[in-house]
Amino acid sequence: MQVQHVGYRIRGFYRVAGLGHLWEMPPKDAQERLRIVQFWDKHGLVAACDAFGVSRRTLYRWRAALKAEGGN
Repeated sequence: MQVQHVGYRIRGFYRVAGLGHLWEMPPKDAQERLRIVQFWDKHGLVAACDAFGVSRRTLYRWRAALKAEGGN
């Protein structure tokens, strides 16, 4: 018996399926990172590093990624 994939012979199925993750809610780690960056904005860099145990470099990298995505 031959096994066929779900999108067999459906034109563009895999392309649309690959974009499906863009319409869902953001992952939990991304929500957590956003919450940490917002804490940083409110309370300062040293407080965020101490409270969450992340480095300065990581916080700046997360902020740059957030800015590159347009705040999403």
